Amino acid sequence: MGSDSDFYSGSSPEVQPLYESQHNASMQHVRKTGRHQAVTGRRKETVDPREKMALVAILNSFVLILLLLIAFFLLWKGISIYEEKVLRETLSEQEVTPVLKQLVLEDDFDIEDSESRDLFAERVEIWKEAGRLVRSAEGLIQRSNYLQAISRCQEALQLNPAHIDALEHLGELYFMQGMYVEAINSYIRLLNVDPSRADIKVKLIEVLDKYRDANAVVFMARWYLEANEYNGDIQRYLANALFAKEEYEEAVEAYRRVLVDNPDDAQALEKMADAYMHLDNYADALSTLDKLESINFRDPQYYRNIAVCHAQLGHSLETVQTLGKGAHLFGQNTVIGWIQDPRLDPVREDRTFQAFADRVGGEEFRKWLEKVAQSMESERPEAIAPQLDLPKQEALDANLLQQKK
Repeated sequence: MGSDSDFYSGSSPEVQPLYESQHNASMQHVRKTGRHQAVTGRRKETVDPREKMALVAILNSFVLILLLLIAFFLLWKGISIYEEKVLRETLSEQEVTPVLKQLVLEDDFDIEDSESRDLFAERVEIWKEAGRLVRSAEGLIQRSNYLQAISRCQEALQLNPAHIDALEHLGELYFMQGMYVEAINSYIRLLNVDPSRADIKVKLIEVLDKYRDANAVVFMARWYLEANEYNGDIQRYLANALFAKEEYEEAVEAYRRVLVDNPDDAQALEKMADAYMHLDNYADALSTLDKLESINFRDPQYYRNIAVCHAQLGHSLETVQTLGKGAHLFGQNTVIGWIQDPRLDPVREDRTFQAFADRVGGEEFRKWLEKVAQSMESERPEAIAPQLDLPKQEALDANLLQQKK
């Protein structure tokens, strides 16, 4: 028969049991447990799909809420920025701020006159409205709405040009916004209303210092120190203003007074040393810089100034040692810039200095420096010696005394 016939096969036919136990048949259809699945290589499902869907829904809700919060925040910031822009444009369109306008004094009133009493009653109501505007401005200041607060205070000044609180708030707000001229005029008007306010004088000097009006700072600081108790901040403003005016001798005395209260004041010591150097008093400048050794030992300008002082005093070895410290701390490229300083010329011909220049910048760099120094020397005008002897008579030009056309 053929090989694919049902009656013949190369292998023995399968034996089908005539009877199969019901227990064995049911075991073939039992759902396999996790252990069976692990044995057969199938991963056990530990998370219910419904829990996964719930978790995804929660995450989506959280992201949506976060996006809404960000959108509301950006909308609020955008509205605030727009309001500030509109208010700034409104303020810029105003002709003159009230503190820059001339203060018009109100006429006196007669208590016996009924019309004067009625006019005074109207003024009282106007002043009350000005007070309400100032209180509104204080609330805006607490919420950091400074431009709107400025607008409210300006409205209050238009109703009451001598309102003390409005002037004081405007001085501080103008100062915060960098409007120094307006701040100065606010404090000046406030002092005209109440000249006894020493704290307002201090604020006025501070604004004048920011505005870099050195003459006004010197005048106001001296007036304050004569009429009030000593104030270290005012003394510092005075010293800085004198330095800015290039009145270095007076600036040194002013800084010396600052150092009485705080001998380790780095800013005062630096300015004092600079003033000495401008006065060519390099010995006192060097002694002042020595006091900064423990404070400014990481400041490149500190080492450069010390090198200049030593060079001007002819201390070639100390100059080279200072430059070496600078090269060690800040790098050779930094010191190469210092070596080109013409204030080091007094020690430039010294062999120690030349050897240091060769080591730092190379021989070509030193030769270049020498050429620069020689060119500078050649550009200087030659000194003309006075002629002590009169020329001989025959050497005079006969036409020398004749009238020229």
